[in-house]
Amino acid sequence: MRIGILGGGVAGLSAAYFLRNTDHEVELFEASDFTGGLARSFEWHDFWCDLAPHRLHTDDPALLEEMKELTPMNQVRRYSKIFIRKKWIGDPVNAVEIMVKFFPIQAMRIALTYLRTKFQRNLPENNFEELVISQFGTGLNDFFFKPYSEKLFGIPANQISAAWGRRKIRVAGVKDMIQRQSRLYFKTFHYPKQRGYGAICEAVHEKVKDTLNLETKLVAIEHPKNDSDTYKCTFEGPDGKTFVKEFDTLITTLPVSSFADMMGLDLDLGFRPARLVYLLIDKPQLSENHWFYFADNKRIVNRVAEFKNFQCEGGQPDKTVICCEVTMIEDYSLEAVYECLEEANLADRSQVLDTKIIDIEHAYPVYDTTYEVQMEKVKTFFDKHPRVHHVGRHAEFAHRDIDEIFEEAKRIGEKIEGATKS
Repeated sequence: MRIGILGGGVAGLSAAYFLRNTDHEVELFEASDFTGGLARSFEWHDFWCDLAPHRLHTDDPALLEEMKELTPMNQVRRYSKIFIRKKWIGDPVNAVEIMVKFFPIQAMRIALTYLRTKFQRNLPENNFEELVISQFGTGLNDFFFKPYSEKLFGIPANQISAAWGRRKIRVAGVKDMIQRQSRLYFKTFHYPKQRGYGAICEAVHEKVKDTLNLETKLVAIEHPKNDSDTYKCTFEGPDGKTFVKEFDTLITTLPVSSFADMMGLDLDLGFRPARLVYLLIDKPQLSENHWFYFADNKRIVNRVAEFKNFQCEGGQPDKTVICCEVTMIEDYSLEAVYECLEEANLADRSQVLDTKIIDIEHAYPVYDTTYEVQMEKVKTFFDKHPRVHHVGRHAEFAHRDIDEIFEEAKRIGEKIEGATKS
């Protein structure tokens, strides 16, 4: 069987990895001149830097061991905080801590509006804002959930999908927030000992490099006319010339909106871009946190990662490098980034020695209130194409951690093998 894998990020690399020892003819195509996608790393001022913060957390011991065989990893104790209304609170949000630190005005409003929801039945949950109000009340919604979500997606909270909220919040009420029993509340994660988070993709790359076609962009797809026909894919190579390859099966990791368009399906799904601002700072350390968040929507930075804290080798003992993620690009300025750090008493702009900017076009899927309808269109359409498989954050239009992507790629590989043998 001829299998074409579209996209050389962690999803595409993982798919090729799990098919590498089969009898299939596997080819992997990547439009850029590098692999790894959003899970790659680079060296800057002797520090290994990731594209924003990444962490590997899985409850599957077998999966973890398989990934650790690819690259040595440390188990790291997680430290993360949220800066909101000029105070630091724990991450994930703890209702009790909020009540204590923001007593009396904010605390009383949160408590009263929460109790009010307990006496109201059948509150609507048609969008993210309604979902949060139904579960926590207007106080906690206005204090935390609404401003950060609007900053992240760039649309009002009442236009964000409730389906996304049910997956992301993963709690049913304040009781669960106190008990903190959820995947969101993991205490440790695994991280490569060398070369940053991208070491995982580098290791997979080495295993599948004989299947790789870099600087090769998919530009068109011709549908098969029957079940035994092939998918005819037109690519543009590094020399600018086009050529056609035929495949029995496709594994796509490309943004589902653009891939579906090539297949003839019109979708109304969008992605939110992000700007990653890397700062070399003349301080040994800003904090002990691996990452921290600015929850207020008046501050343009979403979250910050400090790479020295991930226990990766390298770096300078008297300096540190951070990555500030910004999705409010329309309001971006370097001065606004400095203001965030200064307000939180982390660093002064005079301590910044160098900067580096990386723009990410498809950083976050935007889950608006049409999301479920659009994804049903995707399912209905691709049910007619059982030889097309989607894997990865962009292709599935869903937030996926690397262990989930790795596991899904393995499942798809096993599915293809099983179908072949049957």
